[in-house]
Amino acid sequence: MKPNLTREFIADTLSQSVLDPRTRALYDLCFMHRDHLRDVIVADKLRLIARLFEEYETGAGFSPERGAHCLTQSPVDHWFATVATAEELGGWLPLELHKRVMDVFAELPVEEARSLASKYLHFHFPELFFIHDSLVERAARRLMGEECGYLAMSDHDPAYGQFHACCRKLAERLARDLGRRLSPRELDRVLRAWADIEGAGYGEGAPGYDGVTAQPLALAS
Repeated sequence: MKPNLTREFIADTLSQSVLDPRTRALYDLCFMHRDHLRDVIVADKLRLIARLFEEYETGAGFSPERGAHCLTQSPVDHWFATVATAEELGGWLPLELHKRVMDVFAELPVEEARSLASKYLHFHFPELFFIHDSLVERAARRLMGEECGYLAMSDHDPAYGQFHACCRKLAERLARDLGRRLSPRELDRVLRAWADIEGAGYGEGAPGYDGVTAQPLALAS
């Protein structure tokens, strides 16, 4: 039986908010150097992502230096400026930007390009982009079931579009019980922690948290 996603679980996960030094360094680097004027700085960003998310360290063809060069030769600073100055961030704008950055990494296999684009964008805009990888996608789908939804738009990656819609709906459901909406950064931490505990395995008895059986959040409509 999967572990319950309770208020207590979410509060405890978010209270353990001390970030890994590499993660903090990456957020700071992307905040202070959002532009793409120097290949060496952009390569440092990609190298830190590779170290934080191990799938890129052995990924076929992944090179931080090559990725950095592709980014600096692209109109990515213009795209970032569009997001930074937008008066209203509709559902279409993050997905369009994700697709454009994903296309910059077109030399990678499509799954890696999709995931890398989401991570690169998240660390530059942590309150806007959800990090996509197989772990958090499985967790979100298990929690939402058939209610993930789908954004039917032409100029975006369908797989990321569905994942993005799923995370937004999950955040909305959780907000009913939490009294506020989790940010993409917070939701990522909660989903990863929940997936880690679920992966540890449970018997058929009611799952507990810290030795106490807890009531799950109401995720149904």
